[in-house]
Amino acid sequence: MKRARPFRLLHLRQSVSHETVECLRELLSQAEAGKIIGISYTVMAANREFFYSSCGEAHRNPAWATAMAATLFHGTLKRVFGEE
Repeated sequence: MKRARPFRLLHLRQSVSHETVECLRELLSQAEAGKIIGISYTVMAANREFFYSSCGEAHRNPAWATAMAATLFHGTLKRVFGEE
């Protein structure tokens, strides 16, 4: 017997995320000025799929990339639990 789901996820159509565009422009500006030498990132696509990677110094030095990812994870968990 198939059980009913307790909730239904809605896939809402979103327009361009202006917040995301502004963030990327700022990061690009800082990279062009030599202030950012590497990044590790996770990307959420409009269809809710995601991918991750790193580039620059973060790619060449995976220990740093791991520390950066752990810091992101910790900070995000604090936001989830309202501790920020």
